[in-house]
Amino acid sequence: MPATALKHFTEDIGRARAILTHADPPPTGYPAERLLRSDLLRSAWMFAIGALDAYFCDAYTDIVAATVSSKSRQDTINLKNTITLPEFVYDIKFPIRAILEDYDKTNWRWRMAARKMMERENVLRLSTIQTLFNKFFREDRRFFGGVLDDWILHPDAKKRLFGITTKEYTSRTPKDQNAARDAAKRKLEDRFKDLFQRRHDCIHNCDRPRVSPQPLSTAGTVLKVIEDVEFLVNRCDDHINAEFKFFLSNIGCIPPTIAAAGY
Repeated sequence: MPATALKHFTEDIGRARAILTHADPPPTGYPAERLLRSDLLRSAWMFAIGALDAYFCDAYTDIVAATVSSKSRQDTINLKNTITLPEFVYDIKFPIRAILEDYDKTNWRWRMAARKMMERENVLRLSTIQTLFNKFFREDRRFFGGVLDDWILHPDAKKRLFGITTKEYTSRTPKDQNAARDAAKRKLEDRFKDLFQRRHDCIHNCDRPRVSPQPLSTAGTVLKVIEDVEFLVNRCDDHINAEFKFFLSNIGCIPPTIAAAGY
């Protein structure tokens, strides 16, 4: 899969970190200055979630376009009907105008059509990520079940994400690990539900879901948001890249087609 989605995410999450750095010194001035600092912290939070949203929209665009263009590419080298697309691919609704436009690059129409398809969408639920991507994955490697063992054991994993540390997890029996994995999935879902909701509150009512703005005065709180967003996106990107190669192989793509997928 092209590296553009992750490249843009890295740039955007860097912008969130820059805002956080700017806001980090504790306020010493008037109430208005303290409020401004809180608003900068909110901005960093929103940038982080926006970077996540953009990444998953772009990554889905990439794999949809790469799937269709791979069939088109393989057909042109006299290997027609060697790729069997799964039924769900035929149910994806591309904008007709984007498909019919003239493009300089071969197969670029599929990337533009997929991008047009996603430009008004958002991916601000973990369940949406599962719905979009799991169809491309092997049954035992889907978000967010089959990946959790690897993620809990990752050196960057935090207890706030999974409710358990690597050491605690590895010390358990297989039966207890199964229960811990189920609990970790719920913990991950709850964590990002809270992060997405706060971003929604900031955008739709200036972080004032009731009478007064919700407090946000600690830079460390936002730093944890950024770290958790980075963890999720980087682990997902690794997994999407690995699983998508299996997907292309399983539908009949030959190695040169897989190597050129999405480009």
